[in-house]
Amino acid sequence: MSRRMTYCHSERDKTMTSPDLLDIILDSATHTGIVVADLDGRIVEFNKGAANLFGYSAEEAKGKRLPELTFSQEDRNSHLFESIIERVTNLGWTEERLLRRHKNGRLFPALSTITFLDDSHGQSRGFLEITQDMPTLFRLEQELKSSKKFLENILESSIDAMVTTDHKGYVTYVNRAFRELVGLRSHQIIGKHISVYYRAGIDQARQIMDKLRQFGRIRDYEFDIKVEEKIIPIRTSDTLLYDDYGEIVGTMGVFQDITARKKLSEKLSATQAELIQAVKIRALGDLVTGVAHEINNPLMASDTFLHLLEEDLDDNPELKKRVLLIKECNRRIQDIVKKLREFSRQAEVEFTDMDVNEAVRAVMEITRQQLLNQGIEVELDLNQSLPKVLGDKNQIEQVLLNLIANARDAMQGKSKKELTIQTLLSQKGNLVKIRVRDTGIGMSKEQIEKIFNPFFTTKDPDKGIGLGLSICYRIIEAHQGKIEVKSTLKKGTEFIVSLPVYLKKRKTDGDALESGGKNAAQNPSGR
Repeated sequence: MSRRMTYCHSERDKTMTSPDLLDIILDSATHTGIVVADLDGRIVEFNKGAANLFGYSAEEAKGKRLPELTFSQEDRNSHLFESIIERVTNLGWTEERLLRRHKNGRLFPALSTITFLDDSHGQSRGFLEITQDMPTLFRLEQELKSSKKFLENILESSIDAMVTTDHKGYVTYVNRAFRELVGLRSHQIIGKHISVYYRAGIDQARQIMDKLRQFGRIRDYEFDIKVEEKIIPIRTSDTLLYDDYGEIVGTMGVFQDITARKKLSEKLSATQAELIQAVKIRALGDLVTGVAHEINNPLMASDTFLHLLEEDLDDNPELKKRVLLIKECNRRIQDIVKKLREFSRQAEVEFTDMDVNEAVRAVMEITRQQLLNQGIEVELDLNQSLPKVLGDKNQIEQVLLNLIANARDAMQGKSKKELTIQTLLSQKGNLVKIRVRDTGIGMSKEQIEKIFNPFFTTKDPDKGIGLGLSICYRIIEAHQGKIEVKSTLKKGTEFIVSLPVYLKKRKTDGDALESGGKNAAQNPSGR
């Protein structure tokens, strides 16, 4: 709606707009500046309110250009007055909040309404500006802007990703951390539905909204978001946003990327499982020492009596056959006792700097022909430039023999029988690794979790009692190393033995080897 004002020329209008009456009207507005200027901006009328507001008398102001008299230097340099006149030309009027200049140079906030003045023929003759000093309004606006900027700085500085949505779930704001999380700019995110970033899509968004409507807020809720093809685990705390009337206008969510925390938790769980396994094996070692001793004594007496009985039964073949069967059972019991003793033995071992390749070759000299006889193809892939490790050669060979025997048994009945033994250096160069891989029947996840438990075996009862891998575990632990297993059902199994590289310390008087020496040899586990 146009707010143009018109000069009137009828006799009645001339009486109503006589100079005296106009002056009375203008001067009565002592707190409101009323200025009339021509199209060039030169002041024609300047009331008392304008004089009070800007500090100039009417005589000083008339004939001067309005912007040069009352605009700040910055606004004059930016040709703000010309921009205002352009808006008035297009719209017929405008309302402006400006910093105006007093005669003494002081700048003050003001609210101005500007409109064109037309003559009776509709031709623009100038414009009218009505100005009020608005210090309180401007102060509040500035404080609001400052508060808004301060709040935005806080949100932008947060290491947690923050996002707000409207009541339908469309994004209205994201901070820098959220932009970095999804790898997009603000304009690429704002306006999209938040569910596009959820792995479970709209169902996840509805689930979160249902919880918010039920409880008002949620804390430490975990789910996955999807950024392109990458899945990121998130922990979020969300709340509803309300307007002054208590109506829901949107939501705010704070996202934490818990990828590193989950990996650490998984690593901690694995470490705890290894610790529990080590404690169980040590406790069992103490137990089986006593059990083996208690079994061995009556077993020796039984063998003695059976031997005497066997000599007296030469004329009774049937009964002698039964005695021999009992002796075979005793022999099996002796084998079990022997393995129990090996498992629990705390014997001193000799730790020296050794080449794992030599241990592999020594074991292969013993087992190669047997493996070939069973149709097993053997491949050796030995790194010839490996550093040495500190260990007991006999014990490392015992571990390899056990792993090869397990591989051999696992491949019985398979058409494809391949055994691969590989030695290599870890990426960091601090570990020498031995990989023993077969193409056997493999193991399930449940079997893998129990594979190092004493007396657990996947073999038939007549082929083992389940102590071999427990003994291997204990030997490698004493070498401050690690033994791991990877397996897939019907495809095969791989055992990985990792041993720390031996770093030879420069000798000085009284020094021993860094990881060796007499003490290390007598107490390899460091306890």
